[in-house]
Amino acid sequence: MAPVTEIAYISLKPGIQLTGSSDGAKAWADTIKTIQAQDGYQRLHWGVSLENKSLLMLLIDWDGVGSHQKFMDDPSYGPFKKTLGLIMEGVHLFHITPTPFPPTILSEAPVIEFCAFYSPDASFLGNMSQFVSILEGDRKAGKIDGYYGGSYGESVEEGVVKHAEILDGKGGGETGKAVVGFLGWESKEKHLAFRETELFRENIGLLRGNNRGAEVFHVKFAAV
Repeated sequence: MAPVTEIAYISLKPGIQLTGSSDGAKAWADTIKTIQAQDGYQRLHWGVSLENKSLLMLLIDWDGVGSHQKFMDDPSYGPFKKTLGLIMEGVHLFHITPTPFPPTILSEAPVIEFCAFYSPDASFLGNMSQFVSILEGDRKAGKIDGYYGGSYGESVEEGVVKHAEILDGKGGGETGKAVVGFLGWESKEKHLAFRETELFRENIGLLRGNNRGAEVFHVKFAAV
């Protein structure tokens, strides 16, 4: 059973606070405790998108998809969903097999560029590997300001769609997988500045034109 990272996009109800003493914060703390008590759980990271404060990203490392499925089949999952329902309007999730595993960059970098590419062609995973390797080499050579490193992986599931399409009610009918990257930066601004460099322009073609579309945003993750 290969280890996986569960990626859950959680749409928060308006006004929800995840820290402090509010009812929402208590519900979120109970949610985390329940996850941590499951067989096969390894660790989790969570954070709110810098671009969309109503989008909570929850990333959970499991021993394998089977461990997560066992939790979902357990009688305790019903009360868990009820508690989570106190803070969320909906959830969209899938699993990836990250390289490297575990994706330690999530706790090492102050900000993560979360990028997901949908229905990529057969060459895309190799292209993503090449792109991350190029960035790593240039990071070690001191050529990229504020870059910490990255992890990436392909979804276990087929038919993965964009979160935005789920919200718009347009999901369904897709047969492709997704490839996700976690790229660590000192700040969102450092990433945006990198996008203006010749190094970015020379290599971004590896990730363009060979997939149905992408989602890119930034998250400050907390490790649990």
